[in-house]
Amino acid sequence: MRAPFTEIVDYAGLFPPAACSMADAVRQYDVYRRSEDRWMLGRFVVAAMRLEELGEALATGRIAPDPEDPWLLTVVMGAVIPVELDRIAAFDALWAARGVVTESIEYRVGSVGQVTVVGDQIPHRFRRYFEVPQAGPYDALVAAIGASGAMAKIRTGGMSPELFPDASELARFLAAVVKDGVPFKATAGLHHPFRGSYPISYAHDAPRQVMYGFVNLLVATTELRRGGKRTTAQAILEESRREAFAWHARGIDWGEEQYSEAELAAAHRQLFVGFGSCSFREPVDELSLVG
Repeated sequence: MRAPFTEIVDYAGLFPPAACSMADAVRQYDVYRRSEDRWMLGRFVVAAMRLEELGEALATGRIAPDPEDPWLLTVVMGAVIPVELDRIAAFDALWAARGVVTESIEYRVGSVGQVTVVGDQIPHRFRRYFEVPQAGPYDALVAAIGASGAMAKIRTGGMSPELFPDASELARFLAAVVKDGVPFKATAGLHHPFRGSYPISYAHDAPRQVMYGFVNLLVATTELRRGGKRTTAQAILEESRREAFAWHARGIDWGEEQYSEAELAAAHRQLFVGFGSCSFREPVDELSLVG
């Protein structure tokens, strides 16, 4: 059952908790692109201020992407948009013909007015993801993001407990994107397919934190897309019993509800397009054990 998870993991190895060096992140992404699990691999996530460093790592590491099958970048922009766009333009001028292309841009917004302004500043040739505040208000922001032709982004975790949104707030966000038909991605705290308590970092003494699962998020999105209730979607997000999800070739069952592979794939294609993860192997390897 690949369709619901195709290219769903954007590799963000440069970001915590992995915080890989540029050389290591580039080398690992190259390995992942050559692996049999490439079907789950999405974009390479990099901050705009590190694009020059990325170019140096590609050159010194003697990594030669194929222009016929280019690396696609998701570039996280800082606050000063003209400066960041200049960095992106300079990088693309050197590397686009060599097989590394900026496809997506991510930018944090805080108000409807900012969405309108930023939506005009960032060229529409990029896929634009506007990250919403953790506490919303989601309805107005998501509607504005959709009206600008952009996509939404929500943070589902981080390096401290307060960065993990409450399930009721996450369900509200999902209801907003489903209502307006706005595609979205999530980032942080989604290394694992199912909700559970996991170490918050890779340190040997790291505290544990309850994290969301990307399967939970996909099923909750599918539930809302088919017209289900927000309370049901919240219950799916909060479901921590692995055995509650029955996995089979036709799709996924949760309790009495059945979600076909076609429904899940449509929810992925049209709404929950992907998530950023500093690890690629964790979500891939754990998903391979399902069923």
